[in-house]
Amino acid sequence: MSVRGRILNAKGDLSEAEAKVADYILKHQQQVLKMTIKQLAKASNSSPASVIRLTKRLDIDSFTTLRILLSSDLTKNHSDPKDNADITKNEQLSSIKEKLLSSALQSIRETTDQVNEDEVDHLVSAIIHSQRLFIFGIGASYLAVENISQKWNRIGYPTVADNDLNALLPKVINAGKNDVLWIISNSGESPEVLLAAQTAKEKGVKVASLTRFGNNSLAKLSDISVHTSQPMESPNRIAATNSLLAQFMLIDIIFYFFVSKSFDKSAKALDASHRVVRDYKQSLLK
Repeated sequence: MSVRGRILNAKGDLSEAEAKVADYILKHQQQVLKMTIKQLAKASNSSPASVIRLTKRLDIDSFTTLRILLSSDLTKNHSDPKDNADITKNEQLSSIKEKLLSSALQSIRETTDQVNEDEVDHLVSAIIHSQRLFIFGIGASYLAVENISQKWNRIGYPTVADNDLNALLPKVINAGKNDVLWIISNSGESPEVLLAAQTAKEKGVKVASLTRFGNNSLAKLSDISVHTSQPMESPNRIAATNSLLAQFMLIDIIFYFFVSKSFDKSAKALDASHRVVRDYKQSLLK
């Protein structure tokens, strides 16, 4: 993962002093390459201890390694967030294509780089042993909910997909101890998803979540939490492009791992699903 991606993912957990160093690095990447720890501490109005703590929090073993990674990031020409606004007035199509491709590739790469294998394994195990899988998300996140539902239904695992609390809450209240509620929310802060999680927790239903990386409320409420990277999107975005791409990528990773862990049963179900759809299409041609 890029240094910028590591900082954005960890930002919610940084102390005030660490955040000063992180913000300085984001704004002055080229200058930081030539700095010592003391120079960076002085420039960011922080302390050498804060620089070292930030380095460790970013899962980087030394300040020297941080500078090497930063140099690599600049060589790869990682985009600045301000360059990833959805559109500008009268922008050329070629610019829009390049902008979307660059930011999408980085979001997907950073998401795959920071996948927590233990959490994915925990989620897959919970679904395998569940009786029913409830999936909930609102707005753009409901597209990810539908994606999950379609995938797992194809291999014979019953799922219930909702984007309306009025429909979800009665199901959660009457859920069994072996049921799982998987909530999708990029921010992890929407009131609807937090109420759904709280209700499930009170009922004793296991809660899983898929959010962007960070110290968000939904992740705190969850028994199992998996994360995408912080999406590179403008605050005034007109489409949740990168967050959805990152969610879809992580869902695919989880699904393929799930199929691998339950291979015989899943392969048989997938074959049956392909066959019935094929037969249906052929019948239309007669």
